[in-house]
Amino acid sequence: MRILITGATSMIGSALIERLAHDGHRVIAVVRTNAAKTLRIRQLPFVEIVHCDMDSYGNLSRLISDSVDAAVLMAWNGTRGKDRMDAAVQQQNEVCNASLLPELAKLGCHMIMTAGSQAEYGPLYSEQAQTEDMEPHPNTEYGKSKLRFYQMADSFCREQDIRLIEPRFFSLYGPDDNENTLIMSLLRSMLRNEPCKMTSCVQLWDFLYIDDAVDGLVKLLTKEHLHGIYNFGSGDSRPLKEYIEEMYKMTGSRSSLLYGAIPYPETGMVSIHPSVDRLRATGWAPKVRFADGIDKIITAKYSDEKRM
Repeated sequence: MRILITGATSMIGSALIERLAHDGHRVIAVVRTNAAKTLRIRQLPFVEIVHCDMDSYGNLSRLISDSVDAAVLMAWNGTRGKDRMDAAVQQQNEVCNASLLPELAKLGCHMIMTAGSQAEYGPLYSEQAQTEDMEPHPNTEYGKSKLRFYQMADSFCREQDIRLIEPRFFSLYGPDDNENTLIMSLLRSMLRNEPCKMTSCVQLWDFLYIDDAVDGLVKLLTKEHLHGIYNFGSGDSRPLKEYIEEMYKMTGSRSSLLYGAIPYPETGMVSIHPSVDRLRATGWAPKVRFADGIDKIITAKYSDEKRM
């Protein structure tokens, strides 16, 4: 297959490209004109890099010389911090990605994958599992924009007879994750025996290791009859505090765990409890236990600090 991927230097984008190239697929990796982290994908076979900023997506077909079979849309700004509540930032994401859809049709694309988010469902206030058919009630601008774009893409793909798939990611983690995520920042503090300030961490949470996420994406990309929304989680939902205590024991840390030192956001405490039955029905199953994933991160990123 010839597969176009935006957001190619993100953790999930680069990991997916690496797997697809290894499997012999040809990949068009779309990166920003000032992208810094291209070395990893530049060295891979079967990968062509195309420089194009999001606000130029409406001209992307002019930069690509041949047709594409599928496209994976990973590029999205403002996924963390205050930008998640910035309507202007999020709506610009919608506009840019919407301008890409007709370009993909021009390139003969017959399958589009949009990168969804748990934020599309909105807050979970009970222990009921989040299923793909539940009514979404996003309460952040990020979640609202993600949902609107999926609905826009769904309408476009129906009109153009293009198959649409949306993996809805919950909490992915891995060695190349952003340094400011909960897992990465806590691991760093624990290994340095620094105080760890957190919320009370009583909410349900679910972590999925990056390699397992890529397995699921490849499954969805290569099985022709699949379409619609698929939750991406491990299925191991438990109080966040349990995950943190597991990390604490693994690191042998002497850090003070300051539960309740950070208040929950104004939007309230959010739990996540994804049902992954639909993804499992494709033959997928997670292989990496949480503790093993943490060990992989420590080995890849913090081995020097582990020896301190």
